[in-house]
Amino acid sequence: MSPHFARVAKEVYGYKNVKFFYAGFPTWQQTGHPVLTEPEFLKFLADKGGSYILVDLREHEKAKKEHIKNAVNFPVTKLEELSAALPSDKKKTRIIFYSDNAAEAELAHRTLRINGYDNGYILNGGLAEWKAKGYPTEKNALLGKIEYKHKPLPGTLRVEEFDSIVKNKPADKLVLDVRSAGEVIRSRIRGTVIIPIDTLDMRWSELPKDKEIIVHCQAGNRARMAYEILADKGYSIRYLNANFKWNADGSYKAIER
Repeated sequence: MSPHFARVAKEVYGYKNVKFFYAGFPTWQQTGHPVLTEPEFLKFLADKGGSYILVDLREHEKAKKEHIKNAVNFPVTKLEELSAALPSDKKKTRIIFYSDNAAEAELAHRTLRINGYDNGYILNGGLAEWKAKGYPTEKNALLGKIEYKHKPLPGTLRVEEFDSIVKNKPADKLVLDVRSAGEVIRSRIRGTVIIPIDTLDMRWSELPKDKEIIVHCQAGNRARMAYEILADKGYSIRYLNANFKWNADGSYKAIER
């Protein structure tokens, strides 16, 4: 939670005991602590053709009876075999684990993180939560081996293209910053349109539909939320999934996630 959303939780929603992790998600991720992803995000990846490796950590007999589509099965006792079967590009390989046992999922996540796989996540709630959302399952259709080709997340653009758009300001594109007012005051890209994500539902009509909207935030998550909102409204839109580092002179460095 950012300082901005902490304030919204208190002032708008009335929560009293609100805290935020100042160092942010990248620092949390680097420490090896569990990182969760929601069933909605996995469904988004599956529907949009995103690249990911889905690992069912349960025992094989149980896993084959009911599992999520495109899962491979490596019980938690076979993490060494899983590590050997994974692609060599450890930084870009997106892995999502699920299990009926949270401790086993955390063990798998931590083990692979120690072995250099930075882009690992635990499916929050596992198979039970996936089913609770009404999403489909399969039986006896576990993948026999891992096949993975990295692709950027659906709807994203690369840092190099984003930098070029910022520099050249093409007439058919508009850069949208969805960070909070407090963040923008400290640092911003000159010439961008500012609409904080928590007001976008009310202000989306301020944006032109004859230009492609290029969205960024601080770390990519709010930009993806904006992408989903504006795509539903019929906009041509992409977003940057990157962490930003800002310099005192207002310049930036975006590091792709």
